[in-house]
Amino acid sequence: MTGIAYRQAKVEDAADIHALLLRLAPEIPLLADTLEREEALYALIRACGRSGESWVALDERERIIGFVLVDPELLERHYAEHEILELRYAGVASEHRSRGIFATLIAKVLARMVPVTAIVPPQNRSNMAARLEKFGFRQTGSPGGERIFRWEPG
Repeated sequence: MTGIAYRQAKVEDAADIHALLLRLAPEIPLLADTLEREEALYALIRACGRSGESWVALDERERIIGFVLVDPELLERHYAEHEILELRYAGVASEHRSRGIFATLIAKVLARMVPVTAIVPPQNRSNMAARLEKFGFRQTGSPGGERIFRWEPG
């Protein structure tokens, strides 16, 4: 993994993350077929970058080649108690896969030692469900075909 650096995502990374996410959209799958959907996705990326919970992987030229977009789940949070993170999107550029980048990015999120949830759509072609299970995520539901996963610390 020589030359790969990791850091927390910033709001300023939104355009580069957005471009990579659109490249990966067919395998996620991600619908960004209208201006409204694309703008909503960009706003989500900015919010995740602002949260301080998201991470990026950079190549030797400091280009973003991987990311995990994480957002604090506000519904179950009350004055910093019962904190839960929601893994919204994650991906690594195809030309940089099989180098442990995804594993390192997920490990950065799990290092916070708070529960993490994720939803995997049934049309996902990146084998995300199996990848999450490898990290200890457990399926907690499957409404409408979407698979809901949760990781618990400890």
